[in-house]
Amino acid sequence: ASSAKRSVVLASLRPPPLWVWWIPVVWIISFPVGVTSQPQWHRVHLVPFTDPADKLVDLAINLLLFVPFGYSFAKWRRSVAWLVVAAALTSISAELLQLFSTVRYPSGTDVTYAVAGAIIGAVIADLAARVRGRRRPQPSGAPDRPSREPLR
Repeated sequence: ASSAKRSVVLASLRPPPLWVWWIPVVWIISFPVGVTSQPQWHRVHLVPFTDPADKLVDLAINLLLFVPFGYSFAKWRRSVAWLVVAAALTSISAELLQLFSTVRYPSGTDVTYAVAGAIIGAVIADLAARVRGRRRPQPSGAPDRPSREPLR
């Protein structure tokens, strides 16, 4: 009886969505180089687009890093507000890690681009769901509409 219960419990467990696994990926990629025990507050630029260390390639990488996060999150939960919160918190946590780096620059610009990348991923997920919904054969007389509700 206990093995049957365990089988039911194990069968009901689902692996976490991709966006959950993406959080440690962001942390690993953002892990500080030149680690120090003293926070480097003088390297922090909270106001977006004011950091002289911002480079176009770094911003593009940050944007692209969060597209899969947003895509997966949108498939899991259809709320832009929660997506923005989750992406911002993930990015802020990565920026906090960089606070202990003598090489990296924690930046509000990075958080802004991370949220933008996540929103782009969510839009792609929404468009993909709409396209898939239109391609499915509908029963006669049924309206031709996407199978998923649009982003809120």
